[in-house]
Amino acid sequence: MSFANHPVSSYMTSKVWTATSAQAVSEITEQLATRHFSAVPVLDDRGSIVGVVSRTDLLHNQRQAEGKRVHTCGDLMSQGPLLIELNASLRDAAKLMVQHRVHRLFVVEHGRLVGVLSTTDLTRAVEDARVTEPLHTIMSSPVATIDVEQALAVGQARLDDEHFTGLVVTENDWPVGVFTQEEALASNNAPASATIGTLLDPALVCLPAETALHRAAAQCARMGVRRIVVSKHRDFVGVVSGLDFARVVANA
Repeated sequence: MSFANHPVSSYMTSKVWTATSAQAVSEITEQLATRHFSAVPVLDDRGSIVGVVSRTDLLHNQRQAEGKRVHTCGDLMSQGPLLIELNASLRDAAKLMVQHRVHRLFVVEHGRLVGVLSTTDLTRAVEDARVTEPLHTIMSSPVATIDVEQALAVGQARLDDEHFTGLVVTENDWPVGVFTQEEALASNNAPASATIGTLLDPALVCLPAETALHRAAAQCARMGVRRIVVSKHRDFVGVVSGLDFARVVANA
């Protein structure tokens, strides 16, 4: 049986942090700026999911003029969050992630929230299955980059306006870290003169283009990184994210 036929329940995380529609946006912003997940489901009084607040929503709200910002999750949340049934296959979940370009699905059983499945979980599945295709077969190119000396405001604007979840930070044309929505949210109170280099995440893996996918997936898991820079002949030629690993599962 293909590893992609395994049920969602075999890789999901059961413990899910949730919010209510009345909860303050500032509280959610603080939580998502420091935790390693990208969105929180919003539940009603009966425990049913009525929406989701993502880092994308928070970053966009943060950049609005004060008078246009919203202050509760109910006003900010996106309705109709993507759900997957507990007994669905990893393949079906991966296809849904790739189709909608999201990094997590909320797992339900008979309408009740029971877990969350992320692209990080699918990366672990690729490792466990020992998929041997080379890394360059799934990389995205060209790479969205930003110089380490650019202002934080420039990075925030690019993430919001160009709909990126992260940028590879370069110094002297070589990758030295990433600037993601997580860092952008954490930079809310930074001085106007602050640069990308003051807040970048240095957790970055650079691997040769011929590296087997399962070995690359293992590197991500052990080092807690979410992006791989792909190199060839000392040049970096692409980047691999969780969604790229999701495509591997979707097509398995």
